[in-house]
Amino acid sequence: LEKAINDIFKTIYNGGLSLEIDEKYHISVYVEDYEGGVEASTAQSISVIFAFIAGIIKLARENQTSQDQTLVSEPYPLMMDAPLSAFDKRRIKAICNTLPQIAEQVIIFIKDTDGDLANQYLGARVGKHHRLEKIDEFETKLI
Repeated sequence: LEKAINDIFKTIYNGGLSLEIDEKYHISVYVEDYEGGVEASTAQSISVIFAFIAGIIKLARENQTSQDQTLVSEPYPLMMDAPLSAFDKRRIKAICNTLPQIAEQVIIFIKDTDGDLANQYLGARVGKHHRLEKIDEFETKLI
């Protein structure tokens, strides 16, 4: 799991950052050639969360074709709410390139500005678009 998480994390953040995960799934961020952990920014913290979730889905997807039937798992969709809002354009592009490689189906709830960038980077990989139109405080229409 740690290797899968680091592989995904390094597609988003290059520059000597790596993750360590302990037996209780606590994650620490480290910088090469620096003693001790580092305080992560908001975008880095979200990247860690994204890498952790994507790493688990990646491992589950790889186990779909396992010869050992005790390890076989079903495909799981990845559903996220505004996953790109804390990132710059370069990292949004990296995440959009990573998502289709990790999960068979990705469902994203996203605001229009991030949605335009995601649509630009994901392009033909997007199967459907829907828009939520707020009617009032209690009703929203799916378009």
